[in-house]
Amino acid sequence: MRRCSLCGPISHNEADFDVSVGSEDRSLQVCRWCEQDLTLFGVKLNQVVKLPRVPSHVNVLAAVLGPVYSLLEAFT
Repeated sequence: MRRCSLCGPISHNEADFDVSVGSEDRSLQVCRWCEQDLTLFGVKLNQVVKLPRVPSHVNVLAAVLGPVYSLLEAFT
């Protein structure tokens, strides 16, 4: 689970987009609300890429089973 770079420490929102900002193409992972706020405030977003969604049950299985989960995944 990736948290939003802007509001993640406070709201714990998951990042939905990877946006590059500025002339140096700095990358930020932001949630959909922060992406909308940046657009409304007129920030020039060079590139917006939607991050892939991983089902939550997969994250729980990977955290609980660890290496056993990767072996099970290899055999399925």
